[in-house]
Amino acid sequence: MIKLCLIVLLLSPVGVFAAEKKKAAPAKKRTAPSAAVKKQPAPPPVKVTTKTDEVMLQEQRARLDEISAIEKAPGAAKAASLKPMLSDKNPLIRGEAAEAIGKTKEPAALGELSAAVKSEDDHTRWGAVRGLAALGDKKALPPLIAALGHPEYNTRWKAAQALGELKDAGAVDALAAAAGSDKSKNVRLAAIEALMKIGGAKAAAAAEGLKNDPDPEIKAWAGAAAEKLK
Repeated sequence: MIKLCLIVLLLSPVGVFAAEKKKAAPAKKRTAPSAAVKKQPAPPPVKVTTKTDEVMLQEQRARLDEISAIEKAPGAAKAASLKPMLSDKNPLIRGEAAEAIGKTKEPAALGELSAAVKSEDDHTRWGAVRGLAALGDKKALPPLIAALGHPEYNTRWKAAQALGELKDAGAVDALAAAAGSDKSKNVRLAAIEALMKIGGAKAAAAAEGLKNDPDPEIKAWAGAAAEKLK
């Protein structure tokens, strides 16, 4: 009788369900679509220094040493020795060579740097600007004033500094214009500082005209320059 009852119980819907429940594997926890874990982006590749990189660094050091040796060597015609480096494949070398050419203060340097300051390469152009300043010749004014209008702001900034180092009154008008309207505040500040170095009535008037500039930093620098140039 007991066996019959067990058979009936197992064959009943409740019994079958209980038996299936024991056999069923635990259900996996589902994640709501909105809470789905997003795939994480792959980490950036690690930059590995290759043998080629090391060779390039060695070549760069050698070229920089060569520039330094030419600068320290006695005698003239250093600009001619440095000129080929203005075409070096490394932009840093081109820039350093341009500056070194200016430091020679040789007459030939002006032509080389006037051409280099028009370069499309930033390093060459920046080095040429520094070289023109180091040349210390008022004939460097035209290429430096032209550089003061270059689209790249670092070139304009360096040109303003270079004109201040030359301390030639012929740059006052260009510097006054840059101080008043350049898009870069750093260029404007460099132009004000250059005006202060050059001095004279025109430079003082230019600084005086900026004392009411809406930019507080420009206003402060212009006020200090005007006071110094009185």
